[in-house]
Amino acid sequence: MNNVKDSLETWGNWARCHLGTEYSTVNITFQEALPMSNSNRTRIDDKEGMLIDAAVAGLKRFDLLAYKLIIAHYVYRVSQNRLAKEIGKAQSYVANLLRIAEAFIAGQIFSYTETAVSA
Repeated sequence: MNNVKDSLETWGNWARCHLGTEYSTVNITFQEALPMSNSNRTRIDDKEGMLIDAAVAGLKRFDLLAYKLIIAHYVYRVSQNRLAKEIGKAQSYVANLLRIAEAFIAGQIFSYTETAVSA
């Protein structure tokens, strides 16, 4: 795991394969913004997926809005612009909140593995 964004992209693919277990409900606000599914994306193994999943779960306890944005952006592939419109904030606000969330997740992954992940 060198880059947290790449890790979250592959984790999002992994999590979509597990829909119906953990991430089955989408905020009504984001539901109509969901793009078409593409199953040709890179995947990770369950061990790495669960590691990132645990880091994302830690974010939920820290900042619920940031958690929802991470899920919407990486699992459901909703664009930052669309997320900004849905919550009534500027795109820069969403981008900054996602950056903070990504840094938090990278820190969580580091604390679990003691392997640095770049933001």
